[in-house]
Amino acid sequence: MEYGASVMKQLEQWSTWQWALFTNVIAALGIYLGFLSSSVKLSSGTQVYVAVLAIVFLNLIFLVVRPRIREVRAAGQSAPSVIGVLSRVLTERPLLTALCILQLVGASRGAASTMQILQASTSGYVRNLPNSEAVVLRLKMSSMLMGSVALLWFLGVVGLWIERSWAWWLALILNSLAGVVSGIIQLLKPGEFLLDPWATLAVVLLLLRPVRRVFHPRQAVNHPPETGQLT
Repeated sequence: MEYGASVMKQLEQWSTWQWALFTNVIAALGIYLGFLSSSVKLSSGTQVYVAVLAIVFLNLIFLVVRPRIREVRAAGQSAPSVIGVLSRVLTERPLLTALCILQLVGASRGAASTMQILQASTSGYVRNLPNSEAVVLRLKMSSMLMGSVALLWFLGVVGLWIERSWAWWLALILNSLAGVVSGIIQLLKPGEFLLDPWATLAVVLLLLRPVRRVFHPRQAVNHPPETGQLT
């Protein structure tokens, strides 16, 4: 018991970055072992979406909810429930929460596409092609490109959550590109619905004045205050 209390005391002295590294490493390892030992074999795309949701949940619990509960306890008050704090965290800035969710959709799709391309590069069909080496190389390069884009989406989620101005620009660029590309494809194939409503909605939210005021406060100096702000 004393050893466990000592370990917990040391953990509580960790910085945010140490907690972030610990949380994500443990989450990734646990998810990998869970998929490996599960009797239900999911597709790579489904596995990515499950992993993203699990990692986001753990990050919210350990990096956002836990510090708030510690502050309440430090003030001598009774600790609130974890679910109550989590609900308050997600609802106190509704526009920002919606933006982060939309960014996570883009990040998850990019990560799922990366996994699917990598799987295709190792498939028997590709390996049996006459020009298999060239095809495999192109697929691996495509997966690296898609993986880099997915990382940018994930980086945008973190930046938006901590209200960094560069994250607003990054999210605007990524979602605008996604919306424009899907629009061009839609024009080429009018018989199918290929528009990206998630990216379009994200662009609309990013351009709302309450959102812009949070990420670019100097631009809102001459504007009167509005209701429905993020904070």
